Amino acid sequence: MHSRMSQTRSSFDQPGKLYVGREFDLDAGQPSGDPIFLGLRDLTTHAVCLGMTGTGKTGLGIVVLEEVLLQGVPCIIVDPKGDITNLALSFPRLQPADFRPWLDADEAARQGMTLDQFAAATADKWRAGLAQWGIGPERIATLRDRVTFDIYTPGSDAGIPVNVLQSLAPPDDPSLTWAKNTEALRERIAQVVQAILSLAGVEADPLKSREHILLATIFEASWRAGQPLDIASLIRQIQDPPIRRVGAFDMDVFYPRSERFQLAMALNNLVASPSFAAWTQGAPLDIAGMIAPDRSAGGTNPAGKTRAAIFYLAHLGEAERQFFVALLLSQLVLWMRAQTGTSSLRALVYFDEVFGYAPPFPRNPPTKTPLMTIVKQGRAAGLGAFLATQNPADLDYKGLANIGTWFIGRLRTGRDRDRALEGLEGAGAGFDRAHFESPLSTLPPRVFLLQSATGDPRFFHSRWAMSFLRGPLTRDQVAALAGKDESDVLRTPYAVFGGAPERGDFVDAASVAPGASRPSLPPGVNEVFLHDNKRTQDAGRHTRYIPHLLASASVRITDRASGVNHDERYTFLLPLDAAAYALDFTQARMAPELSPAAFAREPVPGAQFAPLPPGIDARWMKRAERALVEHIYRHGATSILFNRTLKVYGQPGETQLDFRRRCEAIARERRDAEALKLHDQFDRRMQALQDKLAREHRELESDRVELSARKREELLGGVESLFNLIVGRRQSYAVAFGARRRREVESAEREVRESEEAIAKLNADLEALAQDYKAALSQLSDKWMRALSDVVEVPLAPKKSDIFVNLVAIAWAPEG
Repeated sequence: MHSRMSQTRSSFDQPGKLYVGREFDLDAGQPSGDPIFLGLRDLTTHAVCLGMTGTGKTGLGIVVLEEVLLQGVPCIIVDPKGDITNLALSFPRLQPADFRPWLDADEAARQGMTLDQFAAATADKWRAGLAQWGIGPERIATLRDRVTFDIYTPGSDAGIPVNVLQSLAPPDDPSLTWAKNTEALRERIAQVVQAILSLAGVEADPLKSREHILLATIFEASWRAGQPLDIASLIRQIQDPPIRRVGAFDMDVFYPRSERFQLAMALNNLVASPSFAAWTQGAPLDIAGMIAPDRSAGGTNPAGKTRAAIFYLAHLGEAERQFFVALLLSQLVLWMRAQTGTSSLRALVYFDEVFGYAPPFPRNPPTKTPLMTIVKQGRAAGLGAFLATQNPADLDYKGLANIGTWFIGRLRTGRDRDRALEGLEGAGAGFDRAHFESPLSTLPPRVFLLQSATGDPRFFHSRWAMSFLRGPLTRDQVAALAGKDESDVLRTPYAVFGGAPERGDFVDAASVAPGASRPSLPPGVNEVFLHDNKRTQDAGRHTRYIPHLLASASVRITDRASGVNHDERYTFLLPLDAAAYALDFTQARMAPELSPAAFAREPVPGAQFAPLPPGIDARWMKRAERALVEHIYRHGATSILFNRTLKVYGQPGETQLDFRRRCEAIARERRDAEALKLHDQFDRRMQALQDKLAREHRELESDRVELSARKREELLGGVESLFNLIVGRRQSYAVAFGARRRREVESAEREVRESEEAIAKLNADLEALAQDYKAALSQLSDKWMRALSDVVEVPLAPKKSDIFVNLVAIAWAPEG
């Protein structure tokens, strides 16, 4: 066996082919000599591996990952139990010293060996196992040379810690805009919110839960303003939301302040824990960066080493795993949607033990929606998914229906086998269920039934993994693998989303900052601070704040005729001078870049303040609110375009070019519909004329036959009369008969002339009708071309009842 396989080593490394094992002979109970190759492109239609504990799913998964990485395809690996992290344990020298740090001393003692003896035996076992499958140390060296293994440990610094702050920020992809991608961005927000609430132990329905609706609204307000949102500011905005109305209800009616405080407290208790600090430090959750070629690690490939991003989650609780995996998968969906279409595999997502992350209806954890999105839409972007689990019932059937490649190991229960075989019947044509059903209950370890999208079903034995299958790694072992000592692992900096939570961050939004010159505001007067990040990096005592009036309102413009339902935010910044006292917002500066999500609640430490003019109290602030509403009511009208002929309305913010293009499409559609009716009308008239012409042609032919017959009769009558004259017969009858024949000939000639004249007239009518049709089409085209120019502007003014004041506050802005 060894010699036969050694001869084919070079054939294992073929472009687009993954060497996963050898065909298995069920009758002989052993592998045959025929290698099994899985097409790399088969993984674009995704794969699933099913099998009870002990069937070798982990080994098969690592084998597939080794082959995919050797093909230069980066992998994102979700490892909830710590098994797949074994992928980083590959030793080209296959020496006992390589294996020794990863062996269990108790296991060595149980086998009656010292740790050194156990390491030597393990090295011999691995070397022999690889040789049996035709794999030498040089192929392991190639794997190490071509691949960088990055082990990420969210919530811990044992490996590469992950900062989830970036996942709460708006996507930095310029192609993802609210104008064009509202649905995708709201889907992303829903996934982030559901993940946060699940981590806090709050079960929330995205459509009905007040908690979910409130947090989603806060996120959307911040993201629309292009502002990042961390947990500390989220907690503050739960207590003081950036909006004052949800649907038809005021915020305090929809979600009373005291109950919002309880939600804020739940989140604050969560993030205040020192153990949560590690979630805020480390690498950002940037998919493009995590799978980009590694050009800093050497290797023989000038393009850089292929990356394997392993997310080790064994140290997390179930809620924390759901939280992080939901964020990771939603980031993957965003990355996927930003890619151009391709038919090749661009990246592979491997998810080990997917149980609980995409369960059947009615369960809906935060990870389910993004994972199902990847399975349903990933193929177009070249993103493949490989899911491993014990039972087919662990996965939603809609996800299984979109998977093209199946690996099935031993399944003990009949129900599991039935579900798996039902899936196989849909995955491959000509699948003989009876032939494969019985062996599935007795398959030996590492033997699987393979049904790919492009091949016939067959049993195969997975090859020996080049990586050392040590079993689940502990967090300390991950730290050792990452080159960190114990002190590094146990060190936990105290920083919760930008720092330890302080009392001012949570309860007291108006606590006094350092600096005795900060004015004290009367009750009912809110204040915010507008920080210029570029200027306040080294601010402190060099910053001097100038008071302004900040007024922000949301306007909903609805118009039944045009169908417009438009929301717009107005933000004004008015210096506290004479114009402010007069509350003249025509003198204010429009500040659309400012939103409640961008305001700071505390000044820069040590800052100085300009004096606040007298007379600023709660009553004056109420006057400012009324003046703001009145100003927007009188000056906040927006205009839309209206095509009077087409009866088509534009949308707020729609350019003339976009509106004209839309009108052109509608005019073209209506023109084509009228042209079709016009064609039908003229076609009926044309058909009637053609039918008449056909009848006239038939009559002409008949008249010509009749004329020819009459002429022959006249000729024969003349001959007869001549004969009678010669023989001396009586002529009176012949003369009368000849005259009658002459009249018949003349009548026949008239019939022919009339038919010819009728045909000529009908041909002229047909030509005239064709010209009329062309003229009618030209007029029709001109009519709809003129319609495109019949455009006017229609003003849409808001109602006072649709103007909602978000914030009226004293805004302290840095001087200069």
